[in-house]
Amino acid sequence: MIRTKRVVLFLFLMSFFYPIRMIFDLHGRQRILYILSALCAALLFKLYDDKDTSRKSLFLWSLIPVIFLSVYVFVFAVFGSFDFGAVVYHLQSGMRGGHPDIRSTKLLYVALSLGGFIFSLLYLKRRDRRFHYVDISLALALLAANPIFWTAADFYLSPPDPTLTNFYAAPPKHFPDGLKKKNVIIVYAESEERTFAEISRGPETFAEMLEVAATGIEVQGIRQVTNTGWTMGGFISSQCGVPLQPRGLFSENNFSKQPSFFSGIDCLSDVLSANGYHTEFMYGGEGSFAGMALFLNGHNYSFRSGLPDYREIAGDYVNTWGLYDDTLFELAQTRIEALQDQNRPFAFSIATIGGHAPKGHVTRTCRQNLEQGELSEMQFAIKCTGYHIKSFLAHLAQRGLLENTIVAIQSDHLIMDNEHSRELNRKRRMNYFSMSGDGIAPAVINREAAMFDVFPTLLQALGMDLPGGRAGIGVSLFAKEQNLVETYGEDKLSGMLRRDWMLSRRLWGDPES
Repeated sequence: MIRTKRVVLFLFLMSFFYPIRMIFDLHGRQRILYILSALCAALLFKLYDDKDTSRKSLFLWSLIPVIFLSVYVFVFAVFGSFDFGAVVYHLQSGMRGGHPDIRSTKLLYVALSLGGFIFSLLYLKRRDRRFHYVDISLALALLAANPIFWTAADFYLSPPDPTLTNFYAAPPKHFPDGLKKKNVIIVYAESEERTFAEISRGPETFAEMLEVAATGIEVQGIRQVTNTGWTMGGFISSQCGVPLQPRGLFSENNFSKQPSFFSGIDCLSDVLSANGYHTEFMYGGEGSFAGMALFLNGHNYSFRSGLPDYREIAGDYVNTWGLYDDTLFELAQTRIEALQDQNRPFAFSIATIGGHAPKGHVTRTCRQNLEQGELSEMQFAIKCTGYHIKSFLAHLAQRGLLENTIVAIQSDHLIMDNEHSRELNRKRRMNYFSMSGDGIAPAVINREAAMFDVFPTLLQALGMDLPGGRAGIGVSLFAKEQNLVETYGEDKLSGMLRRDWMLSRRLWGDPES
């Protein structure tokens, strides 16, 4: 009996191995040390041959907390570090149209860890009354250790703080009289973070993106603060000057019932549409993904298109998320040529897919025209996206389609979990942002900022007068005034955003704001 208990105790301790390994990034000797420590503990812990089998309860106090922790570990294993706001947002908007890489091995490891924990603790608890107290202690400890739990508590129980709400500045509605309106093309490059240039084989991986940056202004220092760290978060923050604050988890806020998206504010498309622009968005994936269609429809986008519109053109040449980037940019070239024939300015946004973790989606064009060499598949996918962006801009320039046009290229967010995460995390990670076009001389701006500072930067580049360089909670990167990252620092600002439900109400147009 004692020998069996020791085996089960070892199994109980090992049920924590995968969660601890993922969260604390254990590797090599650290993993071996944990296993040896668990083995020693199982051998040395004093166990009793308790023959009292009357305790037949199958109840575990720690069952619900360990299930919640398992959910967190699984999401962490798939995506890496993530925003609680992203979890809340996708609980509301769903994942329809999205295809995250949920590898069966990770699901199996989490399931084995959970099953091993439940079985071993039940076995020990029913044969040793001391494990009844272990169960209760673990229930409290697992709740306290779960970032989702204390982040949710932080958000919903924090006292009101009007700092960020008061900082919000509505963008002006009209350009100055007599201004010659410029077209604007915005490329959202999936996961194309600037940090890739700083890791091993970085200069080769990021060569094309650096060449694009050298033709205009590149901003180095755009950090990923809370609620800007996923596709919709990055898109909204740069288009509206605010993070994608969750509206609330426990109210009737699922997207099938919502009539509007951020109805309390004006975004780039609203401002440009009011000034006579044609506004358009092209996405390689499903246009309805994560509330995208609701946002575009509610913020004066003249036209939007995505995978369903081009499925017949693409045929079988699609990936798990949608169109390959070479197909997407060919379609974008055709659309821009058509827009140039219209007698009105336009704003054209395009969002790529090629850099999506964990392996990326390299196009057949890149496989034919580029040498992968020693680059990993993920690095080659990043390079491939840069190659297509560079080729796209060269084609437009050759056809004279970039005259009187501003071009902004940016990563939508830092890349999710992939084989280079450990190396990337050793660096001070930052997003990519460059801008070129008429009147923009090549330069490098080294400045701490956030993605929502891109919104007023774009407005100023198009000729809008912004008092203090402000729009949304962003400050133009051309302005002398300090932005929020410079004022509070990245970590403190992220904490403020994580707790700020007053700003959430302001953005969503809730009556309590």
